[in-house]
Amino acid sequence: MHRLLTVFEEAATGATEAENGAATLNDMGGMLSIILLIMLVGSGVYALYTYIRLHRTCALFPNKFLYPGNCTPDKCVDVDGFIDYIEPRLLVLGVAMLLCGIAYGLYSMLLKGSIIWVDIATIVIPAGIFVWYMVVQRKASKEYW
Repeated sequence: MHRLLTVFEEAATGATEAENGAATLNDMGGMLSIILLIMLVGSGVYALYTYIRLHRTCALFPNKFLYPGNCTPDKCVDVDGFIDYIEPRLLVLGVAMLLCGIAYGLYSMLLKGSIIWVDIATIVIPAGIFVWYMVVQRKASKEYW
């Protein structure tokens, strides 16, 4: 009788541990979805904030999205030309990232399923937008610095 109870106890413990492991993976997937959503919406809002502030002040200010790498605002050769060049592109970046964040939020909250092409697009489209913006900044660094 003792052996039979031991076998049942081991089986129950193994099933519980397997369920806990699956729950942990699901929780981690949910947490990664929330982090991705925050990153997409946050970068979109920050880009739109940068656009609005740049449009209102018409002056350069310290910002991580605004300047190409290793370029400082005080060494800009043509400030007005740079502002005219970067403003519409910054607006496109902000709106696109915000739309990606909203679309991903709706997808993850409403469908809750996993469609492989949507999961791939969730990563590829925002990455492509950021690569495009890096190319824009590289052109700006050659022309305005």
